[in-house]
Amino acid sequence: MFSWLWHTRLLFPLGLLFVGLFLFVVRTAVVPFVYALILAYLLAPLVNHLERRGVNRVGAILFLYIVLAALLVLFVVGVLPLTITELDAFADMIPTYTKEASMRLNQMQRFYSHCTLPVSLRKVVDETIVRVEDTLLRHIRSVAEFIVSLFSHALAIVIAPILSFYMLRDLALIKNTFFALLPASASKDIGHLLRELDAVLGGFIRGHLLVSLIVGVLSFIGLTLLRIDFALLIGIVAGVFDIIPYFGPVIGALPAVIIALLESPLKAFYVAVLFLMIHQLESTIISPKILGERVGLHPLTVIFVILVGGQLAGIVGVLVAVPLTAGLKVFLLFFRRQLLLEKVDRN
Repeated sequence: MFSWLWHTRLLFPLGLLFVGLFLFVVRTAVVPFVYALILAYLLAPLVNHLERRGVNRVGAILFLYIVLAALLVLFVVGVLPLTITELDAFADMIPTYTKEASMRLNQMQRFYSHCTLPVSLRKVVDETIVRVEDTLLRHIRSVAEFIVSLFSHALAIVIAPILSFYMLRDLALIKNTFFALLPASASKDIGHLLRELDAVLGGFIRGHLLVSLIVGVLSFIGLTLLRIDFALLIGIVAGVFDIIPYFGPVIGALPAVIIALLESPLKAFYVAVLFLMIHQLESTIISPKILGERVGLHPLTVIFVILVGGQLAGIVGVLVAVPLTAGLKVFLLFFRRQLLLEKVDRN
């Protein structure tokens, strides 16, 4: 059943190495295809759903493209300029916020005069505030550079939807061609593996993106009603970090709580209650409805891989740690199961 793996155990890694080297050499030409593949993967379930409802496949793809184009225009015209404006304003306000934080520490020190901070500890606090200010400014510059870098990928971004259209239209043909290239004994096993990967990762990625969007919108609306500065920027941050299990909601709420605290403790309390309500709504209603089954990882494993991902690759590592680990688990369980079946067949 699984003998194809043993027969090709030398050629398979060599083939992967050759493909990897080839893709590295032509990496610039591959970028549009990577974007297109991501877009097609995200849209494929919606296209299939519309097709099952009787909509022509090409018509379903075009309909989704029109919806995406409308959302993109709304984002570029309405959201992106406001985000850049808030980023600039936030960068200008960072020295004011750090000065305000230092004043609050001085007030606390005067209030608790009987336990005056030692000079060495005070020096550590001041240095920490300066480091936080530098870190925030550095991250803001990184975001601005990322937005600018998107224009350098403009051609790839323009070509990607065209490539994705053909991928979605001819998805069945592409699958059949791919499996036709495989050995007959391997086709069934690899098909089963890909279905397991899609079941675990597909729902997780698409579901978390939708949940994060909802959390970001709810955060923006709530912060706007509470008249918190930079509500749009904080809502985006809250939505992005909500992708991270366990740590994400806390990290996403911290900027809002800190900014509100610099204005008044009561407003910080209101913001904390707001994010607590959003988190409860997400965990009890939104996530169970959208995500369904989890990725099958123990909470300790999730926390560990998030910490490792953050140490190895920063924010990107934190965001991709869980889906990569879930995919690796699917691979390991698949190969373990196949090796056990191979052993049974030999006996």
